[in-house]
Amino acid sequence: MIVGLVATGGCIGTVGTASAQRAEQNAARAAEDAFGVSYANESIGLYDEEDVRGFSPIDAGNVRLEGLYIDQQADLSYRVVDSSIIRVGLTAIDYPFPAPTGIADFRLPDAPDAFVISPRVTAGSFGDIGIETDVRAPVIGKTVSVAGGFGAYRDNEAFGGTPEVLSAGISARWRPAVNVEIIPFWSTDRYWSEESRPTYFVDGAFLPPRIGDRQRYTGQRWATNTSRGDNAGLIARGRRGGWSLAAGLFRSVFTIARDRTTVWLDVDRAGAGMETVFAAPPSRYASTSGELRLSRSWVEGSRVHRVHVSVRARDQARLYGNAEAVALPRRSIDTRRPVDEPAFDFQPRTPDDVRQVTLGLAYEGRWNGRGSVNIGVQKTDYRKTVRPPDRAGIDARERPWLVNLMASLDLTKNVAAYAGVTRGLEESDVAPDIAVNRNAAPPALRTRQIDGGLRIALGKTLQAAIGLFDVRKPYFNLDGADIYRRLGEVRHRGVEGSLSGTASPALSIVAGAVLLDPRVGGALVEDGTIGARPVGVTRSRIVLALDLHPPGWNGSSLDLQVTRHGGSFADQANIVRLPSRPVVALGARHRLHLAGRDVIARVQVNNLFDTYRWVANASEGLYFNTGRYVSVSLAADLSV
Repeated sequence: MIVGLVATGGCIGTVGTASAQRAEQNAARAAEDAFGVSYANESIGLYDEEDVRGFSPIDAGNVRLEGLYIDQQADLSYRVVDSSIIRVGLTAIDYPFPAPTGIADFRLPDAPDAFVISPRVTAGSFGDIGIETDVRAPVIGKTVSVAGGFGAYRDNEAFGGTPEVLSAGISARWRPAVNVEIIPFWSTDRYWSEESRPTYFVDGAFLPPRIGDRQRYTGQRWATNTSRGDNAGLIARGRRGGWSLAAGLFRSVFTIARDRTTVWLDVDRAGAGMETVFAAPPSRYASTSGELRLSRSWVEGSRVHRVHVSVRARDQARLYGNAEAVALPRRSIDTRRPVDEPAFDFQPRTPDDVRQVTLGLAYEGRWNGRGSVNIGVQKTDYRKTVRPPDRAGIDARERPWLVNLMASLDLTKNVAAYAGVTRGLEESDVAPDIAVNRNAAPPALRTRQIDGGLRIALGKTLQAAIGLFDVRKPYFNLDGADIYRRLGEVRHRGVEGSLSGTASPALSIVAGAVLLDPRVGGALVEDGTIGARPVGVTRSRIVLALDLHPPGWNGSSLDLQVTRHGGSFADQANIVRLPSRPVVALGARHRLHLAGRDVIARVQVNNLFDTYRWVANASEGLYFNTGRYVSVSLAADLSV
């Protein structure tokens, strides 16, 4: 049987060896498929935490930490997170309670066997520089271990921004008894002087002219942001006989002390527009969440059964304010005109709260050589309260039943087929900066997904997969009055494929493609107010990554990654089409011997041919991609 990883409390990941040596992390060699895997310094695949089949697992609330539910408000820091993997299609079949938009599953470092310090120095052609150090250490044999680190960055951006970043975190693993483990963790990421990426809104059916120097910042130096993200939590799990218990309690807080956003409005064909800065009062997004899961497993001949009972809960509180807009005189988007920051008189902020409890019962069955099944039923109680200071409050409540059913069939020793249907209750994106109701978050959305496909083992070292999917959600966007509200339903239907593994002892390959048919339905489409294609969703994506590492190179390697994004529409009327553009990255690793230590030197050229393309967000805002960028790093794993 080629399908299946065992999930006991926290899922066992497919990238578990990543924590052993930080300096030698290599996504192309570690990836089990082309659907997405990330480390602190590398990511590869068709999807990531922000985009799975055209939707965002993070925005939808489909994030897991060691397999347990977390309502993430601040990004999980790679000072404590070792890796993440996207679970979608067949990779989710042994995962309790899958989600329609896929799941972003983060993993903490495994317990180390020895004390290792992993320093890394990075620099880039934009003038950015970073220093980070990670530590893995056994404290009391195999009973207690710690992992953590810090990083400091002058993180020059592709558009000329110059934020400063400090990152720190620590986690521990305590094993007080056999099959018992307790994992506390804490992390923080702080950002200063962070300019927002300029976004451009045109006043007709065309694209802005090309920006001459993509790395020259044209905004106001006072249009900067200061923010902080903190995550802390405790995971406990144990196993006795066929019983296992896993629990996680998490606190995630994202605070914006200074909030400024730059957009260019009414940009004409000649490239002139109005630089507009939106300034908002301090805001805070906080959530306490967690999951308690009791599992029972037993073996019956060649069959394995597992039953899960789960309770998930979250208490989320958001506090945000209406923004004030500062419109500057019309000029070319390719020029900068500094002005003094005006005084702002911010209005009272809006609080909203979400309380949700979900009870779940799931069954997983596997029959060796025959197939597997995953059935889950959840009952969720969702309540959201919004209290705007200038109008009546809004209360929303949902209490749906959510069902998932997935099954696989082993057609041969090397070929498995699967199919599934999943229903979910997910969060929606918040209203964009230019919306009248900026930052407002609509009530939870009922979503559904149908998918199926094949996974094929091509010998011992290559895996292939192909699948079909159909995902449907309510469609939210700006209406004619710039109010962010529901405009209809969006459906993403498509086919995805993956090829990964070791093609020879000297070559690793990760290749994937997704062909997407995104469509919007509803009264506004039928009367011609908006087009049938959602804004900014690409019709296809192709990824090819090769890692060449002949045995005689003594750990050195060459790598190539080609990514092609298909065309998309930049406007709701579906008149302005964004063409596809391939982007090529070329890199090399070389093992050096310095001061008696092995050091990995890494050089990578991203966007090798300096390809230029416009990218559209869902609200018709346009931004340009990153130009050619060269990065260099030196990293080592120093055992003591």
